[in-house]
Amino acid sequence: MTCRTHPTRDAIGACMRCGSHVCNDCAVNTQDQLLCRSCLSVESHTSNPSHKISSGWLFFFSLLFPPGANYMYMGLIKRGLATMSMFFLIIFLITTASMPLTLFLALTLGVVYLASFFDGFKVRRRINDGETVADDVGDAFGFILKNRTARTIFLVAITVMVLVNVIGFAIQVINAVLLVLLIAFVIYLFVRKR
Repeated sequence: MTCRTHPTRDAIGACMRCGSHVCNDCAVNTQDQLLCRSCLSVESHTSNPSHKISSGWLFFFSLLFPPGANYMYMGLIKRGLATMSMFFLIIFLITTASMPLTLFLALTLGVVYLASFFDGFKVRRRINDGETVADDVGDAFGFILKNRTARTIFLVAITVMVLVNVIGFAIQVINAVLLVLLIAFVIYLFVRKR
């Protein structure tokens, strides 16, 4: 095996994050993990912040801005954009599918907003403790995937949305059929009298 960056050199191992082979010059050991320099540069801005992240400002960004702004405040831009995108995608889907307001509140505020709020403080604690926090898009959905309660609330909300749409569509079909039958009955009565 040879190094990905230096093909003339032998690799001493593989990066724990991306799997690329690295030589002695390209490898960096961090917290018992071997990383390549490009993966380290993605994570390095959050590993040892020059200042502690303020819980007051984090609270401000978590409550008054869309979910994901709190991650951006902490320097986790990809995670913040993924969370914000998910939030606005849900709003778009609900408005185009004409969902009731309660489902909007349950899904967007209940799951995305609260998940972002509480996960933001958990991430803040990890960063302030000096732990490396990766800025990865998949981490924005990690709270829902790893937390059983959040996953349950999310799946129940989606199930209720689908049921409301199905029931609403079924009621519209029944109304249309009844209207057609009523018109046919009126025509029948009109024709029969003649």
